Amino acid sequence: MTSIRAFNKIRDHQERIKNQAQLDYQEALHEFELVAEQLYLLLQKKEQVEKEYSYYLASSGTVKTLATHYAFIEQIKKKIDIVQTELNQKRFVMERKQQKLTSAHVEVKKFEKIIEKKHLKRQMADRYRENQTNDEIASRMYLNHGNR
Repeated sequence: MTSIRAFNKIRDHQERIKNQAQLDYQEALHEFELVAEQLYLLLQKKEQVEKEYSYYLASSGTVKTLATHYAFIEQIKKKIDIVQTELNQKRFVMERKQQKLTSAHVEVKKFEKIIEKKHLKRQMADRYRENQTNDEIASRMYLNHGNR
């Protein structure tokens, strides 16, 4: 029968793997948040420039101003597309790291459960041996006492 100490070592190893997976996930989450914030700022900028563009359209601004704003809006849209693609990649990486973290957590829990069951088996075996010893002592005392 494999000793509890061996399972403790395996659990400790799995715990280290889980902790590393936690760090990797936190890093991926941080990178995702940075890119998401970048996208948010670009969308805000686009909205602001579109409002200015609408204002110049309504107030009959110069063609050069309208063309400049339109070109700037198109440039922002291209940046938004690039950042959205990057955000999707970061999300994918983050979700993959979260899956690794979840599976590592499950592995740790498995070994904790195995160790718990081993402890219970050991306790039951100890109790059984103790009861056997007590029965044997009681029987000997009865026989010794009865022979007098």
